[in-house]
Amino acid sequence: MTMCKTIRLASACLIWLCAWPALAAIDFASLPSEQQRVLEAHKDTWDQLDELTQARLVRGAERWLKMDAAERSEAAKRLARWQELSEERRQQIRERYEAFQALPPEAQHELRLAAQRFRHLPEAERAELRRKFEAMSPEERRAFLTALRATRQADAARNYWQNMPPAERAATRAMIDNLTGPERRALRAKMQALPMAERDGLRRRLLEMTIEERREFLKSPP
Repeated sequence: MTMCKTIRLASACLIWLCAWPALAAIDFASLPSEQQRVLEAHKDTWDQLDELTQARLVRGAERWLKMDAAERSEAAKRLARWQELSEERRQQIRERYEAFQALPPEAQHELRLAAQRFRHLPEAERAELRRKFEAMSPEERRAFLTALRATRQADAARNYWQNMPPAERAATRAMIDNLTGPERRALRAKMQALPMAERDGLRRRLLEMTIEERREFLKSPP
């Protein structure tokens, strides 16, 4: 593939590769030379592009430059599949992407895990699940995703309790049983505000507190 064709292919792939919000217009001359070379096809019309499109192209250029030959080939195949879709189908995908971006981080993480499990299913099972999901109404899809999230949370909670030392498990259960409804909600909010790796430390800190100290602590913002 000639350099000219490579640049055109890279430029086309970049629009599709990712969608990232921009806070301000980007000056083409301020871009690193490697990115300018990849985005050469857009140089003359760069100032006519909106900020979001500029940001998408720049972010895509960063990703393109980090790819090896095999990854660039795969990106080109994905672009070809994207271009074969109808405009209506593309809009549906864009809307789903925007809806995903609007989810809280934990919900995004859960859906990514579900997507990983989906990719490891046999093709026939993936096709059947995809068919069922496509046939759902928006309300049914929301209910499905809510149920999926609830299942993931229940599995995580069960594993959390099972991996807790027996003595701590009993003390933690007793502590939670003695909390009021508002205190339990406050504890849940504080736990959810922390990365998973830090939650066990907070639980142990609470166990070491007196009842009065714990109540005062739970009154504070997450």
